[in-house]
Amino acid sequence: MKKSGILALVLINCSILFSQTGLSAPDEASIRSEMALLKMRGLIAMRFGNALDGKAVPGATVDIPGIGNFTTNNKGIITFPKRADGSFSMTVSKQGFITTPIDFEIQLGFVIFNWYSISPEIPNKDFRMVLDWGEQPSDLDLHFEKTGGYHISYRNTRTASDGNAMLDRDDTSSYGPETITVEKAEARSVYNLFVIDYTNGGNASSSALSRSGAVIRVYSQNRLLQSFSVPANMPGTRWNVFRIENGELVPLNTVTR
Repeated sequence: MKKSGILALVLINCSILFSQTGLSAPDEASIRSEMALLKMRGLIAMRFGNALDGKAVPGATVDIPGIGNFTTNNKGIITFPKRADGSFSMTVSKQGFITTPIDFEIQLGFVIFNWYSISPEIPNKDFRMVLDWGEQPSDLDLHFEKTGGYHISYRNTRTASDGNAMLDRDDTSSYGPETITVEKAEARSVYNLFVIDYTNGGNASSSALSRSGAVIRVYSQNRLLQSFSVPANMPGTRWNVFRIENGELVPLNTVTR
């Protein structure tokens, strides 16, 4: 039972959640504590996880031009000394995963959003959509809706009515990932991808979603097709990311109430 307000079920729900995601609560807490300690030591730390289960991706190569070439440790973490503020790019690669370019910024000597997901290969799938975000809000929900058909989200995680679309991973405790994979998108159908700020769903004027640092990466045919960043400084709890129409991805990228 997801997102229950019944206090007596909180511990049970947390246990189920971490079991489904492949991370135990102590493991995730340990990783975040370790990264905070590295920050206190003056190091920039980045963590890379599997978009399907959230588990660490060890042995991945992370190439950051002008900074260095790194290999993730057994917790999926790399570190390097503090750098001057600026915009940077990196490329993450590992056998069995899609090579992914990622842009990031260093502010006040640190990377603000430093928890990244990379996707296993999907040669025979139409699309995979991966949502990452920061510490707040704790619960963002990814939705994929076929007009006049199915609606994939935490409420309905899977459909096989016209192929196969499923929510691979749901997250309610910050950072993500939330991931949806679509095996078949019909050329004559219209699909919409959007994100709901569940944490602040009762406050339409909240701007927490726009401050979340949320990023969606869209993969298709074993490559990164496009990335979307949530618009900043916009009130609203719904992020309309894109639609698919006539087989083409049409960006929307708006935050609405």
